[in-house]
Amino acid sequence: MRAARATSSGFLVNAKEFLAAGELILNRADGVSLPAYFLLGRSVELSLKAFLLGRGMNVTELKSKKYGHNLSSLLDVALEKGLELELKLEADEIGVIKLLSYDYMEKRFEYRDSGGTYYLPLIDVTERVTRKLATGLDSYCSRLSNSGKT
Repeated sequence: MRAARATSSGFLVNAKEFLAAGELILNRADGVSLPAYFLLGRSVELSLKAFLLGRGMNVTELKSKKYGHNLSSLLDVALEKGLELELKLEADEIGVIKLLSYDYMEKRFEYRDSGGTYYLPLIDVTERVTRKLATGLDSYCSRLSNSGKT
């Protein structure tokens, strides 16, 4: 039996699947949908991790408390490692990821806090930046895969 190996391409495939699931829910939702925010957040997480795997970070490090589900920390390190050489994020898109990170990393989209206040970014910008990451890293991950790096 072969040991499973995490690859940038594999993470990006999963990111696209979470994006598609999030968009399905968005197209059927009346009003705010926390599951849609969760699915889009997971897609952002996986897209950023796909990029970071390609930049030499390992899965253990990406699962650590420092990064884990912290979209803000993942974005910061991705920007430090040259994410914008692959795709350009606008200021509002960066802001959306940072805002989404608060409730996403606390798992409040999965476990509803009925008495709490949610800090939700605009859903159209959230979907746009999620799609930009999931599709914009295609050529990057393909180059890595073709070179045998990951």
